[in-house]
Amino acid sequence: MKWLKQNINTLIVLAILIVLNVIGSYLFTRFDLTDEKRYSISKPTKDFLENLDDVVTVRVYLTGNLPSGMTELEKSIESTLNEFKAYAGINLEYEFVDLNKLGQKVQEEEGKILMSKGLNPISLTVVESGEQTQKVIFPGAVISYKGRIISVNLLENKLGYDQYQILNNSIVLIEYKLANAIQKLQQIHPPVVAFATGHGEVSQEALGEVIKELQDEQFAVSTIDLSIVFKVDEVVDVLVLVKPRIAFTEKEKYKIDQYVMKGGKVIFLLDQMAVEMDSLQGTDFFMAYARDINLDDMLFQYGARVNDDLVLDLQSAKLEIQTGMTNNQPQMQWFNWPYNNLMFGNENHPASRNMAPISGKFTSTIDTIRSANIKKEILLSSSEYSKALLAPVRVFVGIVKEALDPQIFKQKNLPTAVALSGEFQSIFKNRAFTGAYTAMADTIEELRFIEQSEPGAKIILIADGDLLTNHIGKGKKQPVGYAVFGNNNEAMVFDNLPFFMNCVEYLIDDYNLIETRNKVIKLRQLDITKVKEKRQMIQFSNLISPLLLLLLFGFVYAFVRRRKFANQ
Repeated sequence: MKWLKQNINTLIVLAILIVLNVIGSYLFTRFDLTDEKRYSISKPTKDFLENLDDVVTVRVYLTGNLPSGMTELEKSIESTLNEFKAYAGINLEYEFVDLNKLGQKVQEEEGKILMSKGLNPISLTVVESGEQTQKVIFPGAVISYKGRIISVNLLENKLGYDQYQILNNSIVLIEYKLANAIQKLQQIHPPVVAFATGHGEVSQEALGEVIKELQDEQFAVSTIDLSIVFKVDEVVDVLVLVKPRIAFTEKEKYKIDQYVMKGGKVIFLLDQMAVEMDSLQGTDFFMAYARDINLDDMLFQYGARVNDDLVLDLQSAKLEIQTGMTNNQPQMQWFNWPYNNLMFGNENHPASRNMAPISGKFTSTIDTIRSANIKKEILLSSSEYSKALLAPVRVFVGIVKEALDPQIFKQKNLPTAVALSGEFQSIFKNRAFTGAYTAMADTIEELRFIEQSEPGAKIILIADGDLLTNHIGKGKKQPVGYAVFGNNNEAMVFDNLPFFMNCVEYLIDDYNLIETRNKVIKLRQLDITKVKEKRQMIQFSNLISPLLLLLLFGFVYAFVRRRKFANQ
């Protein structure tokens, strides 16, 4: 009994712990005490994972002896997968594979296989046994489900970002990239992206890189000639119009309109001004006039308008111009070309968040129209040093040699891309539209006229028709978004293609997984400047603090002993 009385508190604590463990085996909960909920996943992701009907296998190839930044990314991936596992249960399996532990020959073969699957390798300098060595890693994952496979690159190596920004963006997007990839694998039929033809649109060859990227991301790609088909089939998940140059007929507009009314999704990439780089051949200037493709009234009805203007921006890519001749050879030089403007993403929208700049070419501005029940969200804007010139615009080559006054470029953040959603009203409502559809609608229910859009209808309007085209330079095709930029005339690839892919993902996202792109994670770095300024104080504190604590402990210990023995 004496022992029991002496240890009653210990026994109570043990009993509480046992009860809590028993309860914990039946009840599942997790606590994330970080300010930004870094280790938590969103409700759409949780719901999605809980409904998995078969095993998903994730193989991550980022592990081993890595620099601190890569190690942090690896831990974040593992933490996210642990969270996924907590909700998916037995339907999620994952492993980390270190290719560098394999033999050289096997490593090279595995590397080729991973590259063929779409994973991008990077070379790192690591310290092993006191020596610096080069290591090739694949910061990504291969995900399989029911025999289907998809690859995910997990390192966001964005243009112009420092290592901390790259790491932060990569960590932010882990949940979205993994969940989105698993969602795609679950789809029985891949989403269909159809490119409209028949109106002088950009050729399929010029869109080759875009089409390949869509196919790599498990989309089915097709074309549709609006002048031939009776309607845009509901099987089309996203309809894309890239730089049409021939006016649409009312019948063709009707087909687009009714597709939207049935909950369809459309991406318009429009050149409002008739201007091409070829126009500069052999001349110092040319006049750019507004192009009428007969879509203005329909877009106005949907809540937006592409203006008859051109954006000039001090934040721009460059143009190569002949400056003279030497030994019968043309001398070329790169100049800032304000018509090759850069556009910047809206950080508050999931389709444009975490985007490096987008390279534009003869871009126009967009106005949103006051419309009931239509949500308008700006996706892209010009820089803080821009202006818009109203049509007709004199495009003057010699502007590159002028000292452009920043005071003239005072129109900040001009909208160049916008997302529209909500309840759209048909442009043909209350209009006496005649033609074949009027007669057929009486007998064919499928062609019944719809006045107001059904749920899910979305539109993205981009006032730049060249956003997705491959640049042709020095006799060869360059990547989408390729441009020359910076003080040293660096050739860079801007985020044109990732932005377009984000737009497509945003439009077809049934689970609302795209919202996970809005997660914000703060990298709490040391302020190096303050560290240097207070270095001596920090060193002194680190040296003295333990001694003071030791002295304090000794004083308290001596005081307690003196009191204890003084009472005896």
